[in-house]
Amino acid sequence: MMASTSSSHVSPSRIAVALANSSNGELLERLLGQTFHLNHRFFDSHANHTQEADLVVIDVACLRHYYKLIHELRQHASPMVLPVLLVTESRGTPHPHAVEELGTNVDDILRIPTTQAELQARIHNLLRLRTLAREQDDARQQLVGVVSALRTLSACDSIVVRSESESELITALCQTIVDEEGYNLAWIGFQGTEGDSALNICTWAGPAHKFVSDLKHGLDQKSECFDMISQSIRSNTPHIVNDIADSLPSSEFRERAMTHRLAAAIVLPLNTETAPPGCLTIYSNRTDHFDHNECQLLERLAANLVFGLNSLRTHTVREKQAAEIHYLAYTDELTELPNRRHLVHYLNSILSALETQENNCAILFIDLDGFKLINDGLGHEVGDEVLRQLGQRLQATVRDSDLVVRQGGDEFLVVMNGTTRDGTSRGPAAIVGAARRLASRIIAHLSEPLTAGGYTHHLNASVGISLVPEHGRTPTLLIENADKAMYEAKRRGGGQSYLFSKKLADSRQHRFSMETSLRQALKQEQFELYYQPVFELDSCRIVAAEALIRWPQDDGEVLAPGAFMPLVEELELINPLGDWVLETAARQLRDWHHQGLYLSMAVNLSINQLYPNGDAQHFADLVTPYIDPSWIHLEVTENALMEDPVETEALLKALHDQGFQLAIDDFGTGYSSLSRLQHLSIQTLKIDRSFVNELSQPGSKSGALVSIIQKMASSLNLHTIAEGIETDQQRQLLIKTSTGKAWGQGFWFSPPISAIEFKRLTTTNTSTGVLDPTHPQKSP
Repeated sequence: MMASTSSSHVSPSRIAVALANSSNGELLERLLGQTFHLNHRFFDSHANHTQEADLVVIDVACLRHYYKLIHELRQHASPMVLPVLLVTESRGTPHPHAVEELGTNVDDILRIPTTQAELQARIHNLLRLRTLAREQDDARQQLVGVVSALRTLSACDSIVVRSESESELITALCQTIVDEEGYNLAWIGFQGTEGDSALNICTWAGPAHKFVSDLKHGLDQKSECFDMISQSIRSNTPHIVNDIADSLPSSEFRERAMTHRLAAAIVLPLNTETAPPGCLTIYSNRTDHFDHNECQLLERLAANLVFGLNSLRTHTVREKQAAEIHYLAYTDELTELPNRRHLVHYLNSILSALETQENNCAILFIDLDGFKLINDGLGHEVGDEVLRQLGQRLQATVRDSDLVVRQGGDEFLVVMNGTTRDGTSRGPAAIVGAARRLASRIIAHLSEPLTAGGYTHHLNASVGISLVPEHGRTPTLLIENADKAMYEAKRRGGGQSYLFSKKLADSRQHRFSMETSLRQALKQEQFELYYQPVFELDSCRIVAAEALIRWPQDDGEVLAPGAFMPLVEELELINPLGDWVLETAARQLRDWHHQGLYLSMAVNLSINQLYPNGDAQHFADLVTPYIDPSWIHLEVTENALMEDPVETEALLKALHDQGFQLAIDDFGTGYSSLSRLQHLSIQTLKIDRSFVNELSQPGSKSGALVSIIQKMASSLNLHTIAEGIETDQQRQLLIKTSTGKAWGQGFWFSPPISAIEFKRLTTTNTSTGVLDPTHPQKSP
């Protein structure tokens, strides 16, 4: 009764697309447009349209917007025939809203950018889920129809209705035929698998049951008996032998039949709608036993049997489909480990049991350190093999009572059962100790070398731990808290574990809050520049200013760079923020020049502004509308010069060619080669404050080191600026060690101050240098 799903022409699957970023929509069209039908206006006109969708591809923003509609569509499409693929950005942690919806209104999460192969694999998998769900529903409807038909048939045998398996049905049916009608023998057989024409006798009953072994031998020899049975099955018509003694060609076989008192037989084909076909064969001890009325009765019995077989086989197919759907929905396809959906259901069962019994446990969130290099460098096939091996290692590391889950990418989770091997429950302190020991074993086992793609790989892992129920009473919160602890372990250098705590939660919450505020502050230009004077050490004449960023808060506090710049770098906001600093500093310098204050301006550059995509022309374009680049001194740290010496050297030369003056900041703390200094396009060395701080300390060698740096700079025709001058004694010592004109900056002279205060300082300080604009000071 099951309809065939094949067809000569299959229309492309229909995908409803809702992406806030049009670029992502265009990318999706390029990757999938030739294979699938993409509808980008599905949700725009859904109130009136009659079209259906096989799959929804949506991002977080649109999910929020169409949340109610998607929920209704999935409700009406139950069971699970409208899968939803959520697209999210790959940087940083997954969006909390995306994680929360996984397993409810979202069936899978795809991080972008991604490959066409992965995208198509994800979509095909979800469409397979949809197909299986519909087939299951069709099978259910077919089963209802079969049972209904059986119940309405007046001559339906009660055994057909009561049987719960095919084996039970045919065994009981054969026995009942013999018991009720007094036949000598009844047997049922089915043809073999596809390509195998043999007939397998599955069950039999009756006084002549020993004849079956002789019959099996005859059928194996492809006798005329086998041909007769095969012809009956192929033609789907009964075949009657009213006198076996006259019909059987083999005298030996005929004698055996006569020994068992088999005088007549009828072969009833069993051509079910599900393979394999077969037959019911019945023997009587009387010749000409199977008259017209008897044949009609037996044909109806065989028809009932076919109905029963169809019902049971349909039920079996349905169970297999349900099992496959469950497997696909709750198992990671790559590693064959349970997936996140399985984990959520598992944790829900644990949390529900806490109401009646103590069942504490720990969740370990595992992230691989260094996997991205393998995946990007050697390809996804090698990366997949690495993940499979690591999944097997994880399973071998934990107990059978622990659950190992692959969440996705290179992230795994382990739920450590809170009971000991003897079945007793651990207390909270004992669970923490056991979880940390398990985390150490996991880290050790995952760090062992493995071979994939012809290479030996050495990976490390970071593990975050959360406790049930101390750290949450919902699966989502427990997983998120373990994730937060993992990121803290990774932040501390990786290769270690970290236990979640409220303090960490507050820190992470502060981090997310600051991220939001940072983006808003950058968009609304809420930052300010402060300026610290650079002065001549001997005359204290101001010759330049260093621009330093500050972030004013609503409560009046002004944050220094150390409080937010690491997060700016992490969020990859340094380029737009650095551009704003450089352009704002150039604009301020222009205003000072118009006021007759001809100073130079120093601006710090981050390594991420320089490498790997630094563009000298871009920096010049930011400055030239306001000031000649020769008035701008770009400062780079000594360590930044070491990231890619060849590329960095070329970029410094390009910046100098644009007119910029260049300085090495924090000089003396890095490991730059002195031989490289003569090839770098730099004009100034800024002596690190750590040397200046120790100048006045007894026995310190800082004085000698500062003198060496000053003399070296003088011999290379470089200027020097001493940072962090806090006392006049330090200034005097720097004057003594200098070989010529030297400059400095520090709180002794002035802290970083606003532009207004800086202008006021230059007005009140008679040592301020107001330079002749025709002879500008090129290097402070």
